[in-house]
Amino acid sequence: MLVIIGPSGGGKSTVVRTLVRDGVLRVHPTYTTRPRRADEAHGSAEHRFVSERQFDHLARRGFFADTVSLFGLPYRYGLPPLRTAADGAIDTVMLRAPLVARFAAAVPAHVVYQIEDRPERVVARLASRNSGHHDLEARLHDNRREVEAGRRIAHRVFLNDGSLTALAAAVAAAARSDIATAPERRGALR
Repeated sequence: MLVIIGPSGGGKSTVVRTLVRDGVLRVHPTYTTRPRRADEAHGSAEHRFVSERQFDHLARRGFFADTVSLFGLPYRYGLPPLRTAADGAIDTVMLRAPLVARFAAAVPAHVVYQIEDRPERVVARLASRNSGHHDLEARLHDNRREVEAGRRIAHRVFLNDGSLTALAAAVAAAARSDIATAPERRGALR
């Protein structure tokens, strides 16, 4: 399983969406009560947007393997059980660095990639979302700490400081190299 991490505004969703579109990755989406952003008006590969009531219903039914709230914001995220497929796409989840240890307890065979960017570009990217001042401040508050935590656990770190095409190509090449698809190699990378 490939785990993509990185703080808000680093570009991980954009890279993942590109690689899903190209058939390189298959994302196991989280369910979230977070409002959609402008670029998510028609949905997104990495999230399923649900109301608080729907989230509560799914949680009561035991649908989620794990749930969290992040940044002191009122939104919740739930990860359903993972079901892998053998169609050649690399099974992928998107997490935050502090959650990887919880994930690793359930899925020990995983590789972690961090996507990050320079602070000034992150601020500009987050501000362009128009999510409100509170959301922006909450996401920036622990940005540096999250970058450092991610670097300690990531197998590879990708700096999003060039073109999307180059970044997507680098992530795809690394994933094809690092993620074993043959049954005898599964679980070799930890």
